[in-house]
Amino acid sequence: MRPKDESHVPSVSSSRFAARDGQTHLALLAITTQPPQTGRLALEIPEIERQRAGLGDLKQSWIVVDEYNYDIAERSWYIEPGQAMLGRFSKPFMMKVVALFAEARGKSGRQVSRTD
Repeated sequence: MRPKDESHVPSVSSSRFAARDGQTHLALLAITTQPPQTGRLALEIPEIERQRAGLGDLKQSWIVVDEYNYDIAERSWYIEPGQAMLGRFSKPFMMKVVALFAEARGKSGRQVSRTD
């Protein structure tokens, strides 16, 4: 169920990989309805992609790529197993997100650990 408050921040997993420890490591990027502040790096989500992702009720939104939450799916306090997915972005759009995330991470990307 989606909260009525539009300030709620859903997230998109832009990077998911199984490490040598056999667990699924995640880089979670915030989706926001607020335009990015000067100096921040974000990608506006086109209307068709918002529809695909189940975010069609948002008029405008961005994926913030210069800061991300790091978590491990199997130990997460924030991700529930079996949680229903709202939708998905297309592969071409996700490739844009990943490319911009990689660029930002190489410059000033900030990791916020959620594994504690």
